[in-house]
Order: sequence, then C-alpha cells, then structure tokens
Amino acid sequence: MSSVIDSHCHLDRTRDLNAALDCDLRAMITVGTDPDRSRTAVRLAESDPRVFAAVGVHPNEASRAADASVRAETEELLSHPRVVAVGETGFDDHWKEETLETQRRAFDWHAERAAEHDLPLILHVRDAQGGDHASRAAVRALRDHPHLRGVLHCCNGHEALLEAGLGLGWTASFAGNLTYKNAADLRRAAARVPEDRLMVETDAPFLAPVPHRGESGVPAWVHHTARVLAETREVPLDRLEEVLDANAIRTYRLPL
Repeated sequence: MSSVIDSHCHLDRTRDLNAALDCDLRAMITVGTDPDRSRTAVRLAESDPRVFAAVGVHPNEASRAADASVRAETEELLSHPRVVAVGETGFDDHWKEETLETQRRAFDWHAERAAEHDLPLILHVRDAQGGDHASRAAVRALRDHPHLRGVLHCCNGHEALLEAGLGLGWTASFAGNLTYKNAADLRRAAARVPEDRLMVETDAPFLAPVPHRGESGVPAWVHHTARVLAETREVPLDRLEEVLDANAIRTYRLPL
C-alpha cells in the first residue's frame, strides 16, 4: 500500500494518539479548533516530522474569535514554522450554536490572517438538514475574499459552493462520507472536480469511512476514501494517490 497524505484530521481528539500515529502516511495536517487545541496541534507537529498544524477557531465557537486574548494566542501560533494553514473557519447552521452573522465575522478575521501570513484557509461548511443557508453564506464570503488560497474541507458537493471555490483556485478535500452508501450525489460532485484540485482527508476521529463507519477514525483510514475516489473517477488508485499527494504538498506548501 502506498503512502497518502491525510489533509485534515484532529489528532488531539483521537481515542488513542499512539495508535493514530502508528501508520505509514507521508503526512498529516492536524487542525486546531480553539487556542488550546491549536497549541496542542503545534506541539504534535513539533514532535513528529509527518505532522503539520492548522490553527483557528471552529465556526461552532465563532463568537470566541472576537475575544482579544483568543486572537492574540492564535496570531502567535500562526508564526510557527510547522503551521501550514489557518482554520478551520466557516459556516455551520446544523448545530445552531452560532449565528451565520457571527460566523461571517469570524471568517473575515481568519481570512485576514490567512492573507497576512500567506497561508491557505480551511473552510468548514455544514448545512442544516434540508437547507443550504450555510453553503450560500460561504459562497458570499469566498466572493468577498477573491484573493485567498484555500481548501473546501469535507467538501459537501454543493454546486454553487464548489463552483465558487474552484473558480478561485481552491482545492476540494473529500472525507470518509464519500464512501457512504447514501453519498451518490457527493461522488458525482467528486467526479467533476479537476484532478489538480483534489485532496482526501479523514477528519479523524469523525466521519470514519466504510468499512469502519461508526467507529472512532484514524488517519490511516484515508486510504479507504482514496480508493472510493479512484473508483468514482475510474482511474488507477496508485496514480490517483500520487496526484493527491502532489496536490496536498502544493496546497499546504509542505516541505516534503
């Protein structure tokens, strides 16, 4: 089995960190969601040469991004050489924990930091069931920041959002839900993404792919998502894995 890059995981949330790190992956991007978890992400990146960090405030805690101390802590971490992205930030009206307006203010602050540090922005979008308000808010935000580099994390396949992101040169990253039986629409969207804009991720420990659905995920399972993506696009898995690695290295400017 060849090595693949897990472009988005949360190592600090995995059930067994040693087990999560016991894999043949070439690299992992572990993503902080608040100052404490962002500091942990940086420490993990310092301790393992395969691990790189992203730092930010998750949209479900978006109001914290207005706090001066939170901003100062996050800004300090953004200067660390193992930090390769800002986020995750974005829009989520599934959990109803923050308003889209508060999330937009947090997004704008993250976007300014990404531009300042010349780092890609990691965008989280999750719609309430049956709706697309979060996706449409994300489209507006992207169009208002047309010079950003970024990643559509756990790409949801929303047509307008995917069009907006790809139109700005962003990368679409697909997670374990791509492998689910009810994800035919998502697979159709993944089949349409240009080859040089594709990445895969686990979002571990969340969204574990088939055949591990429902379990606590680990980065090594990114291979399952890559396999389904290769089947969906009708290309050889080994060639696609090379492309996915090259895209992740370019997107995050990984020193590999």
